[in-house]
Amino acid sequence: MKRIFLKSLSIFLILSLALSIFALSAEDTHAAAKPKYIAHRGWSSIAPENTLPAFRLAARNSGFYGVEFDIWESTAEKKVQGADPLLLVMHDENIKRMCGVNKSIRNITRANRTKYNIKSGNNIKKYHDVKIPTLKLALNAIWNNSAGAIPVIELKHRLSAKALNYLFDQIGDHKVVIISFEYNAVTDAVKRAKALGVSKNVKTMYLMSKISSSNYTSMAKKLKNAGITAVSLKYTYVNKTVVSRFHKYGVKVCTWTVPNKKTAAKYAKMGVDYITANGKVF
Repeated sequence: MKRIFLKSLSIFLILSLALSIFALSAEDTHAAAKPKYIAHRGWSSIAPENTLPAFRLAARNSGFYGVEFDIWESTAEKKVQGADPLLLVMHDENIKRMCGVNKSIRNITRANRTKYNIKSGNNIKKYHDVKIPTLKLALNAIWNNSAGAIPVIELKHRLSAKALNYLFDQIGDHKVVIISFEYNAVTDAVKRAKALGVSKNVKTMYLMSKISSSNYTSMAKKLKNAGITAVSLKYTYVNKTVVSRFHKYGVKVCTWTVPNKKTAAKYAKMGVDYITANGKVF
């Protein structure tokens, strides 16, 4: 009887070990498939960044969860009596790199926006008469061409109350992600979404270039208490401890801008929730 018991116990232990190994393997597989991929400034590796062609291409690819773009509020348009806020899409505050003209994006109005052509960017020769998009044009390029992609809107600065209201009017009941390096810009979006009752549709991310290990817990708590969905860090500052610490406090982790598939797989295995890249790394 004792021998039978020991034999049964051995079989049980072997089966338990096998199941544990299988579970770990499944966990690794899940981790690798888990991240949601975001197209940085649209599919900017194959079309000029922050342009309608880049947004359309990314939106049509079902592998991208989100299509990211940057917006600035035009201060010049504020001077136009009765005008709605004008939110323009551009990464740099000065349009010289993209348009060859030494001018602030914030000094552009509706009346002169179409005077400036995009003259640089990947595969620019394929695209003609490409203009600086407005927020509305960018959103429609994503929604009208989408296989399910969500706009990921980076606020380059804190918006005026009027512009923030306009942004949410344009979003309506669609799902979006709002991100910024400006902490107050993110918390403004959190509060506005809550006031409008659309928090379930509006995720938020606080962007950071770097973070020290001594600040993991305090920042995780800060974002959690503010109702911010995720922290978004430059990929070289993301590690397993970062991921586990923020996850402990219910804050998701995004990493940017991941250069290739091999690097993306590394961070997927760490359990990051979002991966931002200029091209296809999935």
